[in-house]
Amino acid sequence: MARPRDPELRDRLIGAATEVFALHGYAGASLDAIAERAGVTKGGVYFHFAGKEDLFFCVLDHWQRLRRRELQLPAHFRGGAAAALVVFLRAYLGFHFREPAATHLLRVLATELRSRFTSRLREDDRQEQRWLRATLRELFVQGNADGTLFAEDPAEAAFVLAGSMAGVLEQWHTAAADVAPFCDAGKLASTMADRWATGGKNAVDRSEPRDDFEFRG
Repeated sequence: MARPRDPELRDRLIGAATEVFALHGYAGASLDAIAERAGVTKGGVYFHFAGKEDLFFCVLDHWQRLRRRELQLPAHFRGGAAAALVVFLRAYLGFHFREPAATHLLRVLATELRSRFTSRLREDDRQEQRWLRATLRELFVQGNADGTLFAEDPAEAAFVLAGSMAGVLEQWHTAAADVAPFCDAGKLASTMADRWATGGKNAVDRSEPRDDFEFRG
């Protein structure tokens, strides 16, 4: 008699693969290790995934969906775009501080796998960066319009801010004990946003993005 299908197996495999890929990288991870951590045989992995590459992409997609769902902002935000920017930065940094494995996966994608496989790997990394910059740019455009932020070039401001967050996360993952006193998501978010905050004094209508800086995918 056939064993009943485990409805939670795929989720367990995603969780196990997240830990193994984050800990050992892509090359060092094995389907045997992932299966063992999930409590199944290697055949259980192949029941849901075509192979190691397919599983890695599914893990990336899983964390991308969680991250973007958590970082959704309402169309209208009390306190204007400046307040929305602080909330977004706090949520983004907080997510990665709370889910270090998700950030390690992005590092694996951006470093170890940059020159491997098909262009999908490079494009996934590129789209993630484009999404972040586009979100930040939109907040700067809104802030210029409602007067709570001032960015002479919203695309450039988004680039600088995205780079600042990447630097914070890189330092935290490289030597967390050294920088832990500075890694309060709320304080960091306020400090980062303060550079562009106006207190509502400098309303500037710059709602049209620059044609030569199109970050959206």
